Amino acid sequence: MDKNRPAITLFITLAIIAAMLALIGITFGYLAEARLKAEDKAALIEANLIYADASNAVSKFVGKNPSVGRLKNIYKLPLTVSEKKGPFTMLIACTPAQSAVPISWLNDRGGAKSEERLSLATLVFDNLALKYRFKDSNRLKRMISDALNSKQSLNFNEESRLKRAKGYFSELEFKKILDSYSIEESDKEVYRANWGNFFSFGKEYSSIDGNFLSSKLISIIFSIDEQIINEDFKSGNLESFLNENGADMEIYNSKLFAKGAVNSLSCSVNYSFGKGSYSFKFNYIKGKVEGFEFIQ
Repeated sequence: MDKNRPAITLFITLAIIAAMLALIGITFGYLAEARLKAEDKAALIEANLIYADASNAVSKFVGKNPSVGRLKNIYKLPLTVSEKKGPFTMLIACTPAQSAVPISWLNDRGGAKSEERLSLATLVFDNLALKYRFKDSNRLKRMISDALNSKQSLNFNEESRLKRAKGYFSELEFKKILDSYSIEESDKEVYRANWGNFFSFGKEYSSIDGNFLSSKLISIIFSIDEQIINEDFKSGNLESFLNENGADMEIYNSKLFAKGAVNSLSCSVNYSFGKGSYSFKFNYIKGKVEGFEFIQ
């Protein structure tokens, strides 16, 4: 009789048990992943259902003709909406939708009418390129311009390319350009720039809301020391501030800057669903809601 047979049998048995446990672990992993995906899809459906409630709440909160002061308060204080009966709550936070230079103004094929827009957008872009020392800023600018001129959305997947809505360039598309440029030029500096402080994404607007520009953007466009802006620009009246500081008013007096209060908001909604937390975004422009975007 082979004395090693019990040991071999035991080894085989342990190996089978280990394989079964591993298989069970993988199965549970797939089930957990499937459960999460199902919950995400359910959360998207929920977002579509509460989208109308969120937009109605913003509409009532903003009113038809809000003043600059009212808009300032709205931007400072998030809006909480809760069920009368039940634990459901959503938090709505809004920011100015037109308080930066539209990235689409970097399109260099817009013709004579777009010359002022291109000049302003280039001024801001070149300032960032110089500050963060991009390796090849001209190459990055060309990639952005080419993408803006393309009628296809940047998907990098030939089978799933979608046509872009006219005058719309998303932040996701812009980030893909940064990724492509960074890999091509081995340049990580492009990620250091806080692009959202200087450029806006999504729908292209014809003018900029000067009441809520960041101090950094005011400093670049009007050549005023940023420290002075942080100390003195409190009222929200950009025109008065520029006059007081001897800025070049030619740019401000152009059609590039909207005058008075601008009823144009970008809102994000956070809510809990199942075991997760989800959010979606939309724009509220002059009483109309648009640009729904679900964020996991």
